[in-house]
Amino acid sequence: MKTIKKACVFIGMVVGAGFASGREITDYFLIYGEKWKIGILLSSLMFFLISFAVTDIINRKKIKSYTEYLSVVIGGKTAVFTEWISGLFFFTMFFAMTAAAGSAAEEMFGVNYRVGVAVSLIICAFVMSNGMGALEILSVVLVPALIIGIAAIGGKPVGNPRILADCGGSIVLSSIIYVSYNTISTASVIVQSEDAGGKSDSLITGVICGAAMGFMGIVIGNAILSASDNVINSQLPFSAVASSLGGIYNAVYTLVFIAAVFTTAVCNGIAAVAFAIEKIHINRRRAVTLLIASAAMFSVISFSDFVSKIYPLFGLAGVLQMLNTAVCFFKKN
Repeated sequence: MKTIKKACVFIGMVVGAGFASGREITDYFLIYGEKWKIGILLSSLMFFLISFAVTDIINRKKIKSYTEYLSVVIGGKTAVFTEWISGLFFFTMFFAMTAAAGSAAEEMFGVNYRVGVAVSLIICAFVMSNGMGALEILSVVLVPALIIGIAAIGGKPVGNPRILADCGGSIVLSSIIYVSYNTISTASVIVQSEDAGGKSDSLITGVICGAAMGFMGIVIGNAILSASDNVINSQLPFSAVASSLGGIYNAVYTLVFIAAVFTTAVCNGIAAVAFAIEKIHINRRRAVTLLIASAAMFSVISFSDFVSKIYPLFGLAGVLQMLNTAVCFFKKN
């Protein structure tokens, strides 16, 4: 059961609003034409390796904090730099997901944007105040529903898949960048789990994570490519697929999007709270209050601005952490 919990936490952390909307799949993979499935498979392999490696290193070294993890896999001043950049990323991701929740409330339910943000912050505050146990319960409930929902929408035939014109870049580099910033939070969240395990547990966790991410990526990609040009050119292509299907599929997509937003928000929120507790030396309640107050202030920034202008700034920290994790793992195995 502990492997299932860790896998669900990892998947919930990665599958945020960008993935569930289809925007990330389009921008990082579909624009490479016939090579897009190679990119998805490569990224799913990297998700497998990173989730396996991070879990194994934490279990084997009995690591108890994110600071200790970075000290082991990177070390020196580079570890300090990576930790502070990652800490800012945790906060930024939480802000972005609460902004996405506000936008979703406005567009899907006609609720005022700020009311949507406020409701999402209240729910997140409750879960974060109860720590890792609450996050694991939330993830075990929402992540399977997320996968089933994506499969239900993507499994409805709407036409024959087409292939987009190749943008001419490197699908390998695009896959690395995509995985690197999506796995920055992994160690900080997994290290807070009380369930240690052996190498077999780490391997199973990795297999589940990699397989789930690959499956969902292929399903979303095929669904977008099977739809009309209007869907492909939409800011939220997978949402547009669900809208074109109408009826129950719209309702299913709403649940998928909400699940994606909240699991990612809470995962990064818990990482941000742990960072604040360690660096500012405050208790959990004050750290949660600080995070919620900051998110309320930063909610004036739209979700699209977070994705297009702020996310890329954290790419270096993600690449450093991912590469050093791989080196540390293979060196000791």
